[in-house]
Amino acid sequence: MIGVRNTQKQQVLEQMPVTFMIESNLSEEEWTESRKRLLDNKGMVTTTPPERPTSQTVHVNITDADKTQTQTTRIRCRRRLRVPHMINGFLAIIVLSVIVLTELGYVPGSKLGYICNDPSLSHPFNGDTVTPVTLLLGSALLPILVLLLTEILTRQTFKTLYYNEIWFFYKESLIGCTLVLAITEVMKVTVGEHRPHFLDVCEPDTNKDCVNGTFVHSYMCTTKKYQGYFLVDTSRSFPSGHSSVSVFVALFSAYIIQTRLPTAKTGKLLKPFLILVCLIWGLVCSLTRITDRRHHWWDVLAGATIGAIGAVYTLRLIHKKIGDIEPHPQISTSTTTLLDIKNKDATSVII
Repeated sequence: MIGVRNTQKQQVLEQMPVTFMIESNLSEEEWTESRKRLLDNKGMVTTTPPERPTSQTVHVNITDADKTQTQTTRIRCRRRLRVPHMINGFLAIIVLSVIVLTELGYVPGSKLGYICNDPSLSHPFNGDTVTPVTLLLGSALLPILVLLLTEILTRQTFKTLYYNEIWFFYKESLIGCTLVLAITEVMKVTVGEHRPHFLDVCEPDTNKDCVNGTFVHSYMCTTKKYQGYFLVDTSRSFPSGHSSVSVFVALFSAYIIQTRLPTAKTGKLLKPFLILVCLIWGLVCSLTRITDRRHHWWDVLAGATIGAIGAVYTLRLIHKKIGDIEPHPQISTSTTTLLDIKNKDATSVII
């Protein structure tokens, strides 16, 4: 009977997992000696693993970036970027085409009458102090020059310029400027107000035999000095496109200088000087439209208001996008239980 029990003890001890030896923190020689002593006993032995010491908990902060897989992220980014780029390109082509066609007079607009020999419409045409080409070039170059200048003065080197950041702000300025110009063109076509030099350029046929002060409903331009685009443009005074675009660019550029150019690295006078230059650009482009008799004063005021609203709206969108781009890592908790200081084996559970 004792022999049978010893055989059973031998089988039980041989079947015990090796992990018990590891958890009990015994060496191989000590484990062999312990098995021998247990085999010498007369009774049945029931092995019980030693109790683990009190566990300790360690909290480890793991950001979401450590949990994402690079390959999966790249595939998702590619899928997200294809359709939006196609849609944005298609919409940009449509909007720019409408603006160009409207400016060239291919989009029909309202045709208002006029007051016979109206003094406010009888000014001679003397050209533009700020031509449309100058306006477009200045509006395209001023923001990018301001962005490059602020980055260079801030970094004080050409090697560490953040070109992606520069492109982000410049792209937003182009989108905002296009939005302002589109709204201006739509209002021009809808209102159809005559410019101050309307009678001088158009020379309407009904203006010769009409009674001063009476309203003339229909007319035909009889001038031979101007034709095509310029005749259509004489009835698109409200609001001023020069003032809306120039004010938008001036306010946008001034805000970039104010918020991104550190005074500590440039001195106290450079920042106000650059802001003054931007504002002067907007004022010159706007006020010369009145002195050139190309717009009424209310046209310029309305255009400046549209440009200011567009600048505020664009800058608010930029702040929102920057807030969404800035990382806000969600802190996860990792609970690690230490089994034994000597053993150095630990299990981690990521919650």
